[in-house]
Amino acid sequence: MPYSYGELPDFRTKPYYPLGQHLVRIYSKLGYDYLRKMQDASVEMEYPVLKERLSETIATTQAVMDGKLEGDKIISYMIFPPVSSQRGDLTQGSMKLLYGNSVDLTFIVMDDNRDGEIFFILNGHEEEGIPVDWWMVKTDDELLERRHLKLGYKLKELPSKVKNLTECGQRAIQILKDVRNERTPQWNASAYHISMVWGSGMANQLLIRSSWEGFANLWDGVNAKRAYGLPDYWFCYVPWPSFVHTLFMMSRQQWTSRICGLMTGHQLYLQGMEDIMTNWLQENFPELYHDVLKEHIEKNGIPPPAQTLECQLPNLKDKKTYETENFDWHYPNPQDFIKLEDLEIDFDTFIKGVLLNVTHETNEKVTKAHIISYGIGRNTRFV
Repeated sequence: MPYSYGELPDFRTKPYYPLGQHLVRIYSKLGYDYLRKMQDASVEMEYPVLKERLSETIATTQAVMDGKLEGDKIISYMIFPPVSSQRGDLTQGSMKLLYGNSVDLTFIVMDDNRDGEIFFILNGHEEEGIPVDWWMVKTDDELLERRHLKLGYKLKELPSKVKNLTECGQRAIQILKDVRNERTPQWNASAYHISMVWGSGMANQLLIRSSWEGFANLWDGVNAKRAYGLPDYWFCYVPWPSFVHTLFMMSRQQWTSRICGLMTGHQLYLQGMEDIMTNWLQENFPELYHDVLKEHIEKNGIPPPAQTLECQLPNLKDKKTYETENFDWHYPNPQDFIKLEDLEIDFDTFIKGVLLNVTHETNEKVTKAHIISYGIGRNTRFV
């Protein structure tokens, strides 16, 4: 029996759920207890998954810079945020443009329940647009016990003690700059930015398989208050990198087109999952993997970029939207979504990643002839 939105417990980010169409789809089919169980269990798999993903990102970037790989045919994940895709030959220029010459970027994920305590922290460092280092701490790490010198609050408590995500990030950065300077004193003069992220927003991002959809949903989370009338951001930067902030102030269409141009040359990447991730899901949460993720892709396909740009989200400023649970996302022509049979691939191939010569200007039917490469990073197979 489907689960209704009204059955969700009342927690801080409940109104944001409709911004995550994949999150809503999983909840409505499997229920809130299932989602909570998955989040609790994910603590143990986060480090090995991120270790593989970010280590591969750094190695791939270096191999492209050394001329050992064809960067225009290879996709890896950004070091920040590690849920978004970038093409190898565009990595250095795009990241330098977004974040500057030398920067630390800390990704703070907060538990939507448990009073919003910090779930985990991921820090990445870039020099001249090239990812060079990262570290992560989990829920039980003693770092989260550090106290703010002026307020006395523990780092992990900040989301529940301050009024909004911006102030939370400002307080957190006062602690984490000291940590950065202790761990890597050679970078103590580098810029420092924090991204505050609610766990529900991260969960939805991890389920998105289109690079265009992923970047579009980043706009939704950042503009949750301005565009959708929600109380605060679903995720945000503190402080805002100036060029990033300028991009996010564009319309959803403008942002998505511009950022996809910077990151993949507008080409569509069907975002891959590492084997360690797919194996974990199949062993521990097969219902999600088979009944929700695989079934959805095989039945409905992936929206082409042009349809991502034209998609209409639920009107969350209207209370009736919540009352009627009218959370559908409207695409112009969903019957024209890209199907696995059109690409002549199965789901096992799809879930490892596929780069397509498909942009927002592509008008013809997408077929196998549009495939550029398969996979992620150094394991990419070229057509």
